[in-house]
Amino acid sequence: MTGFGSAAGENDFISVRAEVKALNGKFLEINARLPKSYQSKELELRKLLQSKMERGTVQVFFNIENKSVNTGQYKINKELARFYYDEITELGFELGANVNEALMRIMEFPDVLSVVEEDERLEENWNLIYSTCEKAIDNLKQFREEEGMALGKAMEQCVLTIRNQVDKVISLEPQRLDTIRERIANNLEEFIGVENIDRNRFEQELIYFLEKMDIAEEKTRLLQHCQFFLDNLYKDSGGKKLGFIAQEMGREINTMGAKAYHFGIQQSVVTMKEELEKIKEQVLNIL
Repeated sequence: MTGFGSAAGENDFISVRAEVKALNGKFLEINARLPKSYQSKELELRKLLQSKMERGTVQVFFNIENKSVNTGQYKINKELARFYYDEITELGFELGANVNEALMRIMEFPDVLSVVEEDERLEENWNLIYSTCEKAIDNLKQFREEEGMALGKAMEQCVLTIRNQVDKVISLEPQRLDTIRERIANNLEEFIGVENIDRNRFEQELIYFLEKMDIAEEKTRLLQHCQFFLDNLYKDSGGKKLGFIAQEMGREINTMGAKAYHFGIQQSVVTMKEELEKIKEQVLNIL
């Protein structure tokens, strides 16, 4: 969801540059500040953003410059200018500094000098601001699409690595069963003696234990989850869904690790967990 887009435009009266930044987030949060002359248009701007952005923290910045001093009538906020002047004069007296040019500087302070534009000109300028912002949003979405393709390839590789590790687990399965069988037999011989072992009972208990330690279902479900993840990787609005699939993959991997009883399989489980963590981190960047 992280992205950046910018666009610029101009007409006979103003030049506009719009920048839109988006960060990860579960919900759509919009932070957009318009110049004072256009604050009545804020709701219209928010509707534009809501129609084009799904979720995340979205910040919009505008840089608007007048192309001519005749774009409107200037108005001085006398009360604010007087406040600044009194404060600067008092500070100058305390510091013994020259404040002769203070008034001219005050005119450059925010909201001291503003332009009162005619309604028709204001609407024309707003149309330019709106369309420029729309282009910036489209550029942000294009940026996201390009980043998303690279992100998709990275996650696809992670899933393929997990699948390869499952294949490795399958190849180690016969060795694992032999190891479990041998370990149980050795423990019995050590603690009760080989002459006291009831072979029939031993085989029954061994079969029961091996059934409890069986990971065939976990391997099958994990492979199914991997395929399901790949099937939904490039679909629209799949971020949350991919997150849920990753959770299910994690459950199967954890269960497989708990039942492993084999060093080689446990190594594969660790590798699968590492790849799954990469997937979970990247899924947060998907809408």
